[in-house]
Amino acid sequence: MIGPFSVFWLLLIFVQTIGCGGWPVMGPYAAEVWPSALRATGMGSAYGFGGIGKMIGPAGLVLVIGSANMVNPKVALDSDHPRLFLLCRLVRHCGRHLLSPGFETNGRSFEAVDAKLVGTAQA
Repeated sequence: MIGPFSVFWLLLIFVQTIGCGGWPVMGPYAAEVWPSALRATGMGSAYGFGGIGKMIGPAGLVLVIGSANMVNPKVALDSDHPRLFLLCRLVRHCGRHLLSPGFETNGRSFEAVDAKLVGTAQA
């Protein structure tokens, strides 16, 4: 605690402030790195798999805490460690993929990006 404020909530606000600033970059970049012929399919499938993850994540959490009731799981205090361990592993996994280098699309037309992607796929 720092005065009346919980350090956990202060750090959570800080991380979300920084993390939310990256999403306006991720959306356009993700759309640019698909070849034109696959752009709509690629973005649609990416959002679809994200939606599946939104269902699998809570179901997996229920299994991690050891509850048999998927609709209304009863959370025990001794399940804090497994829940936080799962959260840390998922955040680390996502961070590893977000920090992997991509290629620069700044100042390139869609045709130039397509030529690079098709050339890379053929090689």
